[in-house]
Amino acid sequence: MSLVLKAWEGATQTLYQHDRGPRPDPALAWQTATRELNATNVIGQPQGTQLYTREVRNAVDALEAAELKDELLTWYLVVQHAVVEFLDQYDRQLEQMPEECPFIASAMLHRIGEFLAAWRRPVELIWRDTESLLKYQHSFLSSLYSALPQRFAPALTTYLRSLLHSPDAFTASHPLAMPTLILLLDRYDPLLFGLIYEEIEKKVERDCKDEFTEGKLTGVLEWLTGPVMEWVAGIYAREGENAMDEAKKMLKPTFSRFEYHVHKTLGLLRSTELFDIIVDFPESKPALEDLKICMFKTDQRSIIVTRLRALMARRLLHPGAGTKDIITSYISTIRCLRILDPQGVLLSRVADPIRKYLRSREDTIRCIVSSLIEEGNELVAELAASDAKVVRDSKDEAENFNDPKWTPDPVDAPPDFRKSKGSDIIQLLVSIYDTKDVFIKELQVLLAQRLLAIKDYALDREIKNVEILKMRFGEASLQGCEVMIKDLQDSKRTDHFVQDDKAGPLHATIVSRLFWPSFQNASLKLPGQLGKAQSQYEKSYNHLKPDKKLKWLPQLGTANITVELKDRTITIDATAIQASIIELFSIEDTWSADDLIIELRTDSASLRNGLYFWSNQGVIKNVDPVEDTWKLLEEKESGVTAGLVMEEAQEAVQSVDSQKIEQMRVHWQYMQGMLLNLGVLPLTRIHNTLNMLVPSYKGRTTDELEAFLEAMAGEGLVEKVAKGWKIIK
Repeated sequence: MSLVLKAWEGATQTLYQHDRGPRPDPALAWQTATRELNATNVIGQPQGTQLYTREVRNAVDALEAAELKDELLTWYLVVQHAVVEFLDQYDRQLEQMPEECPFIASAMLHRIGEFLAAWRRPVELIWRDTESLLKYQHSFLSSLYSALPQRFAPALTTYLRSLLHSPDAFTASHPLAMPTLILLLDRYDPLLFGLIYEEIEKKVERDCKDEFTEGKLTGVLEWLTGPVMEWVAGIYAREGENAMDEAKKMLKPTFSRFEYHVHKTLGLLRSTELFDIIVDFPESKPALEDLKICMFKTDQRSIIVTRLRALMARRLLHPGAGTKDIITSYISTIRCLRILDPQGVLLSRVADPIRKYLRSREDTIRCIVSSLIEEGNELVAELAASDAKVVRDSKDEAENFNDPKWTPDPVDAPPDFRKSKGSDIIQLLVSIYDTKDVFIKELQVLLAQRLLAIKDYALDREIKNVEILKMRFGEASLQGCEVMIKDLQDSKRTDHFVQDDKAGPLHATIVSRLFWPSFQNASLKLPGQLGKAQSQYEKSYNHLKPDKKLKWLPQLGTANITVELKDRTITIDATAIQASIIELFSIEDTWSADDLIIELRTDSASLRNGLYFWSNQGVIKNVDPVEDTWKLLEEKESGVTAGLVMEEAQEAVQSVDSQKIEQMRVHWQYMQGMLLNLGVLPLTRIHNTLNMLVPSYKGRTTDELEAFLEAMAGEGLVEKVAKGWKIIK
């Protein structure tokens, strides 16, 4: 107050010097003005017009004459700091009734608005200038912000959320709440924007999670730029004809950040669902298109790669997943990631662990090759694509820098990026291995099995498959397959001439030994009428081609036979060993297993499978398990008998791995000598020694050597120990 008294004394001296009339007492005027303009009195009469009486007006005029009017404004602004106790009651209500938080916050804002309007009225009547009004508003807000309770900010957030869903919820009961909110948003607009960020995340989670069959990004953006924009613009809009347009123009940079958050949130959600999107492809293509836009807007490439690799490792690359399922998922991954990133950088980064895992599985090549010629498989259409290129080895995939369309690799491309750059799906599958020769060998094995299973020489489908494969793998690579096809065509013509010579019901497939894969080693002597049919066919063939001789492989044949019993007749397709067994039972009704082995000159495993087959058909029965004696059942036995479990029959054609093992047998004598003379040797020592001393061994790998030694261990010839391999003496 010392400042006020000094100013008052100076003003009094001025009045003595310049005013000769009756002089009002400034001290009395000050007391009158401060008494009537006390904050408590003002809030008691909100309209404020009754406060500006003649007495107050005269006191203000006297203070203005004494140049104390500005000091009076300073005093008026200071005394408002004492009137903040009313906020405590709302704080207690928020603590006691949290479920009524929006209503209490609205009531608090309304009450603040009443105080603001009541205390502003004297300023408008006494001081009248804009500067004083701004000082008043700044002072009021400063004291208000310092007095607001801690629960106000969370309550205001809840209130804003309720307004977002119901804009007119509290307008009738608290009309001053919205104008007060607009005033406070200069300080609390982060709450409003944080609320919108939260609502965006909830909207994306609610509307987009697990929804892949239609695009969701456009709908979320329309919601943001529609109802949300209208609501926020309505809060910030001032009075005027174009108030909403001006508010929207002002909020445009802010809503650009909101749109970015939409793209970021949806992109993060889709990155966690990308494995499911790949599984559901192509039905999930709309979700991929959304993710592509989000990735372009927010650059989430590294996040997508990291999350997808983790999902692949957890849900796909484990022993419980079948190789065909992994290959199918890999193909879908290629197609999906090429939609997201046509350059192929994402594919290169994500596919690397899949390719390594497939390379470690033994049946990967076989599954890929069988898919290439399996009717209805998606790879068949990919194989026959008109724009497809010839498959190359990985080592041949060098970049052509003379190509006018050459472009440098992207900055985030991995070192082996060029291997997948511009490659089709077939090329990517073949490039899992360094050379396509392994696929060619597997193709020959698979084709041989399919050709041997053909009846009536129906080759049209296989010829079509080979022609398509020649377009992708080259004619030279598939020359062996063409020879196999030609063998069956020649067999058809030969069989036609032989049948004209009345050779009987037997039809033979005559193959060129050098161009076909190795067949499984198994012996079989066809008995009875089957043996007679074979002899008659051979006689007719020798008559047709006297310069050639047939070497029969009867274990690879099949027969359609009819078994006539007393009470029933059975017609069934059977293997050669099965047909031979039932032929012997047609001669005698009881046989022991040992006698059957001697008669058929076959192995016990094949015989056992044949006996179990006819036992499961109810044709024969094991009548003496001790002597292993079987009897023909002319009449079907009543009751249900348990079926016997048959061992899985070997394929007629040896697999590629089996062929490699058989080819390694020529080196067994060298290995046996090393192990006998030097004792236990590690695998690498055996491999290096064979490479140096045996020219025909060059080109073999340690994996092939290990597979051969394991096969020898199965035969009881070697044993694997801690330090390597040793001979069993």
